[in-house]
Amino acid sequence: MCTSNTTECMSPPSYHFLTQKTKSKQAKFRMRNQVRIHRLNRVNKFIEEKIKQEMELRNLKLYMENMSILEENERLRNKATILHQENLALLSLLENKRFNL
Repeated sequence: MCTSNTTECMSPPSYHFLTQKTKSKQAKFRMRNQVRIHRLNRVNKFIEEKIKQEMELRNLKLYMENMSILEENERLRNKATILHQENLALLSLLENKRFNL
């Protein structure tokens, strides 16, 4: 048996059994936590990928809408330039008629 005066030798055998049992429970608990963390990391990665794809799609839609607005703006600017030139020509004709009268 035990010859030294340690607490291990002096404690009853049931104490050793309980400490071994709690150590195994702690190991199982750590293992469960590691598995849980691994699963959460996988789920988070999947969610991040899904969010990334949604953001890319939203970005593409906004880009297309922006390009459409820019094209419409260019068309309206050209139309405004033509109308302005027409307006200047009509004013010139009106002034010529006024001076001729």
